[in-house]
Amino acid sequence: MASYQQANALPENALDRLTTLAARLFRVPTAFVSLIDDQRQLFASRYGLNITGTARSVAFCDHTLAQGEILCVPDALDDPRFRDSPLVHGYPHIRFYAGIPLTTPDGHHIGTVCLTDTQPRPPLTDADRQHLTDIAALVMDRMEVHRLELLRHASQQRLESISATSPDAIICTDLRQGITFWNPAATAMFGYGPEEMAGQYVAGLIPERCQTDYRNELERLTADEAAISQPRTLQIWGLRRDGREFPADVSFSGWREGGERLVGMIIRDVTARHESEARLCELASLDMLTRLASRGAFMQQLGQLTEADVPYTLLMIDLDGFKEVNDTLGHAAGDALLCHVAEQIRQTCPGAVTAARLGGDEFIILLPGGSSGAGLTADRLIAAVQRPFSYHGSPVVVGASTGIAAYPEHGEDTSAVMSAADLALYRAKASGKGCSVLFRPEYLAAEQRRRRFERELETAVRQQQFILHYQPRYDAGTGRLLGCEALVRWQHPARGLLLPADFIEMLVKSPLSVTLGEWIIRTALAQVRQWQVRCPELRVSINLFPRQLSDPGLESVLRESAGGDAVFVDLEVDEPLLAELVQDAPAQFAAIQLTGAAFVIDHYGRTLGAISLLRHGFVSGFKIDKSLTLELDTNKRVRMMFRAIAALGKSLGLSVAAEGVEDVGQRAFVTGAQCDIMQGNGLCRPLTAAAFEALLAAENASMTIMDK
Repeated sequence: MASYQQANALPENALDRLTTLAARLFRVPTAFVSLIDDQRQLFASRYGLNITGTARSVAFCDHTLAQGEILCVPDALDDPRFRDSPLVHGYPHIRFYAGIPLTTPDGHHIGTVCLTDTQPRPPLTDADRQHLTDIAALVMDRMEVHRLELLRHASQQRLESISATSPDAIICTDLRQGITFWNPAATAMFGYGPEEMAGQYVAGLIPERCQTDYRNELERLTADEAAISQPRTLQIWGLRRDGREFPADVSFSGWREGGERLVGMIIRDVTARHESEARLCELASLDMLTRLASRGAFMQQLGQLTEADVPYTLLMIDLDGFKEVNDTLGHAAGDALLCHVAEQIRQTCPGAVTAARLGGDEFIILLPGGSSGAGLTADRLIAAVQRPFSYHGSPVVVGASTGIAAYPEHGEDTSAVMSAADLALYRAKASGKGCSVLFRPEYLAAEQRRRRFERELETAVRQQQFILHYQPRYDAGTGRLLGCEALVRWQHPARGLLLPADFIEMLVKSPLSVTLGEWIIRTALAQVRQWQVRCPELRVSINLFPRQLSDPGLESVLRESAGGDAVFVDLEVDEPLLAELVQDAPAQFAAIQLTGAAFVIDHYGRTLGAISLLRHGFVSGFKIDKSLTLELDTNKRVRMMFRAIAALGKSLGLSVAAEGVEDVGQRAFVTGAQCDIMQGNGLCRPLTAAAFEALLAAENASMTIMDK
């Protein structure tokens, strides 16, 4: 009993979340968790209650423990056991009561989970009883984990002595030599025997997405001597032998033994708790993480207001930089940040009807009335979110963007107002983020045009309304024609010939880019192979869409289109995409290389990150971005940069191309910088296949005359 009664040492909110859940689920003003000794009942967690305990002699919970099962009192004034109770006639003025015992694994009743109301209520239904039973199980689970933590912290040796019968996995590890202790429960949980795991590392039992959280905790235990006396529980996911993941509570502790720092872990599979809590939270219309309203509950309330024709305003909020927090600090940090943002919403918008987490890092606030003052509220909220948030002593900074829309000003129904807020949010993010935007009708018109254009683009890909033009590429030293870059054009049935600037941004985001990209490769390579009959050394450069890089069919398309060997093909890829391919899909990257095609970094000079790619042997060259070429005549610093970039490429044995050559001066500079290839409208504009073939014939004729 004593170890459970140390509940005041539980981590903050460990039980408060469940009492709040109980109050919301049953829609009662008061819920609490009590622990009872011979004289008193103490409230380990309470919602809507301003006292910390009562005498056991007057406690309703004393009768619950005596009964040993759920006790429900629909109206205390009608029950002779409680009609004269001071808790009925005085604070907290109990008229309705429902409680369930908290029972330890060995069968002792140590306290209760209770619901009360100042008004009579109907008896609990069978479903209500099941929900209350589930909540009690969750509370007892939390308390049992805490008790085991205290037991472990009090005596490591005692913990190891009981590990053989523990239902929780117990693992000890020497951070240099791997796992040194592995109990039977660990075998049952993960599927590996102790002999298999001896000397292995615990990190192999944790999914990749949780590695950062796990390593942060190890670093705390190893880098901070005081951490030994501060055991902590981390909520994380485990990985079984068969590849299945499961939610787990991992309690960490550290100690020294023979001069070495050791780490112990108690791992509890909380799948049942996780599923039960998620189900109860959904029933309670509560977001499990932030304790804001769930999406379903929010939409239900929004629908009720709309149906009643009550004016309201929506603030839709999306965090800027949330993914980076998850990627660098781990998902636990991301969860803590979402809870922090939820708290800022509560403090900044006290007059809100309700607020919800829609999902991920997107929130929404329902304000009463029209939109006149919503902009100021949104700006205050953005400022509050942008203030640094401390996570384990480190500042975490994110931004926020908001979209504002009102009913009935911006929409006649719930769906229309939500769409309006979403469009306004999109505009806010497109405007540079960190700002709020009020919906305007032209946003909807623009979105409708965008969707119509998107449908036209889908039709164009299916009906192959595209053609290729070929821009000549020349030897920068001799001016000889070396090859071409295949450039796509859209032959729009109503708007005529469209350049990529008119449609490429939308196409890049679409799965159709893979289909069109394959068509470009097949068409361009078939055409160039025909020209190679006359000019065997002719090369072709093709820009790849981002989605093509992860398409497993790209390698076979290249081989088939090139006739087996794509050695005459340059694949132009922007630096960020090429870096991602090398890191995340090395097998796909290696397969493409084996076709013979060469990788060229496109738009070189836009970002500093491209320099790091040059250390890899797979890069055969780069194309200096035309933004630098265009300033060669006017900017001394750009000229110096251009020479330095070209010299860097040449020193590494790479092919250096310059794009955007428009005049004689730029051409002379590119030649003087010893670039290998040049292209641009000043040399020759992109040509149709027929026009390029004529140019090729003229080039061959000229070369023949020179040879004579």
